[in-house]
Amino acid sequence: MTRFLPRLLRLRLRAPIRFPHHLLLSRTLSSFRPLPVARVPLQCHFRVNRPSYSTNTFGKSESDLIVDELEELYETAKDEFEIATESTDSATIYAASDRESAREALNQLLIVFQLYTQDPAETLEQSQKQEDEIREDIGNDNTEMHEESRLVETSFDPWTVRPEVRVEVRRRVAQRVRELKNAVELLEERASAD
Repeated sequence: MTRFLPRLLRLRLRAPIRFPHHLLLSRTLSSFRPLPVARVPLQCHFRVNRPSYSTNTFGKSESDLIVDELEELYETAKDEFEIATESTDSATIYAASDRESAREALNQLLIVFQLYTQDPAETLEQSQKQEDEIREDIGNDNTEMHEESRLVETSFDPWTVRPEVRVEVRRRVAQRVRELKNAVELLEERASAD
């Protein structure tokens, strides 16, 4: 059977690729435009990378896809935390920047987790309060406020996530997010005590 498979692939690859000529002529490079960026008045704006579907071609549900996205962010934040822990334990000169990187990765995870698991109106309200606190701290200086805001990319539009999907995602991911958040906070406390 394995001998037969390459022959099939060769047969398919030898077939000529044909494009409809009317499509080639009707589309020019100037007619292609980038997709618009979805922005919300959050401290962290988000961009939707792909449309929200209830299932994809592989049979995964929307909650499975969102959990997969959050797991990728979790793995990144966990890796950054492990690097920061090693550098803090070794007292390297990079320890502070490694802890900062771990905090940024954790914040990215927390923001996307909140967007997917909380009601968007609540998330907007919370972010507006945080934005107001930051403005008070920096004295309404817009340049520093602009540096504080970040662009958060999400695969789904948080406004279109159904309530039952939010509950399922929260049930499957919340514990790990809490544990990582506590671990990063303990690492920061330990570093400030030293």
